Amino acid sequence: MTVFPIAYFPSILYCREWFQSENSLLEIHENFPKQTIRNRCEILTGNGVLRLSVPVVHQSGVKIPTHEVKIIQTGSWKTDHWRAIESAYSYAPYFEDYAQDIQNIIFESTGLLLETNLKCLELIATILDKPLDIDTTSEYLFEVEKDFRTTDFSSKENWNLPSYQQVFSYNKPFTPNLSMIDLIFNEGPFCRKWIL
Repeated sequence: MTVFPIAYFPSILYCREWFQSENSLLEIHENFPKQTIRNRCEILTGNGVLRLSVPVVHQSGVKIPTHEVKIIQTGSWKTDHWRAIESAYSYAPYFEDYAQDIQNIIFESTGLLLETNLKCLELIATILDKPLDIDTTSEYLFEVEKDFRTTDFSSKENWNLPSYQQVFSYNKPFTPNLSMIDLIFNEGPFCRKWIL
């Protein structure tokens, strides 16, 4: 059994591990840790890596299970996320193919963070043409065979996959292991090569 944290538009290495693992579970009963991939992703802009963060409801000193974490609906974060993605990828080869799907996930984020993150995984599975059967933990598991809950899936080190053409790579070095958004817009259905 392999246990993963939930992730907002997860990184390439996260997806590679997820879609190549068998008997995977999403951890939804842990106390929600702030400032992690659970509500953050990284995209590549003309100014470098930009971290997008989904604001969530929390009270100082109060622990809340991941499956109960609610997304804040006020403010302009949805518009900000979409504008950043559009600005970064509007010239990417597959932007027109997947922009609406990604925009829908962002603007339909009206409830729990878990629901939004499940939609991210479902979209990725559809693009990969890979069946997706998501199982979640029924309680916090203290001992598992393979535990990715504390893995830094946004790390840029130990990248052992081939590079690909990025929107800004004509004058900048390749940036590895961004959100799947980067790979999807740049490689479209060929992203299978990096994940499967």
